[in-house]
Amino acid sequence: MNFNKPLFALLASSFLFFTSCSESKKTDTKDKNDKLIAQANIVTEEKIPNLSELVSGDIGFEKFNTLIADTEFKELLAQKGPYTVFVPLNGAIEKLHPKLIESLKKPESKTKLTQIMNCHIIPGLINRDDIVKAIKENGGSVTLKTLGGVRLLASMKRDKIYLIDKAGNAGRLMVNDLEATNGIVHTIESVMMPK
Repeated sequence: MNFNKPLFALLASSFLFFTSCSESKKTDTKDKNDKLIAQANIVTEEKIPNLSELVSGDIGFEKFNTLIADTEFKELLAQKGPYTVFVPLNGAIEKLHPKLIESLKKPESKTKLTQIMNCHIIPGLINRDDIVKAIKENGGSVTLKTLGGVRLLASMKRDKIYLIDKAGNAGRLMVNDLEATNGIVHTIESVMMPK
């Protein structure tokens, strides 16, 4: 009887050892196969958004999107272009007086909102290097003509680009050269205003 107990224990532990090893191998094989199947289905091409999709898809532009939600600018940014758009970040919109923000959302303020939005769009493609080159070639500043005919002054200070509107508001360009199918986006820390 004493002889069978150690033998039984040895057989039982051997059985458990081999069973756990074979289960482990099955799991490993399955995981490897699953990964291979998943990798085979990955689409390698990323869809480049248009300007409207790029701007509306970024949480950093949420306040800007709220302002343009019911305007023709949403549609304009989806059109062929190309356009260069200086998109104010959420913090830039929050710097505006709360009463002005509420006023701009009203239908009767459509003209004023249009004038402000036109200060942020330039026909054609202008990347950061183009702006820097133009600033250097023009003695330290260059004028950029916007879609609404407003002229913004671009200058540099310590390798940073600043835009200044006719009202004297200055805003630093933050992130540059965000590409879209119909243009390019530069983020700006202030809202440009018409005079």
